[in-house]
Amino acid sequence: MDVPLAHLDRLFDYLVPAEWAETAQPGTRVRVRFAGQLVDGWLLERAEASTHTGRLMYLERLVSPEPALTPEIARLARAIADRYAGSLADVLRLAVPPRHARVEKEATAHQQPHDVDADADADAAPDDATTAARGVGGPSGAAA
Repeated sequence: MDVPLAHLDRLFDYLVPAEWAETAQPGTRVRVRFAGQLVDGWLLERAEASTHTGRLMYLERLVSPEPALTPEIARLARAIADRYAGSLADVLRLAVPPRHARVEKEATAHQQPHDVDADADADAAPDDATTAARGVGGPSGAAA
């Protein structure tokens, strides 16, 4: 998540709503509730279950169904952050271009349409989750 605190430079688990089971894939930009506020982040991996023993929150919004962060870039960003004492969110902010909705729309026009609203925040978390998501932050256009 795009938070400036170095001690939070780690992965966090969230639930993926059932309606985003196909579109919320590793590398996509998401918004999550963290410490009472909405922050941007990256979905880095999907799992059938989480090892977190506490209560998991749902992803608030799928910002973009287009995977903008490849596993290779994520690993490289982590290595750079570790080597130069930065946070992963800081490195991702510089490594991945900001979101361009027009370009994403053109890219998905050749694929099947997605039922993702990239501009509206969800007020309530959905009731049904299919899998857990693990992710970290970096900006989605302006933030993670």
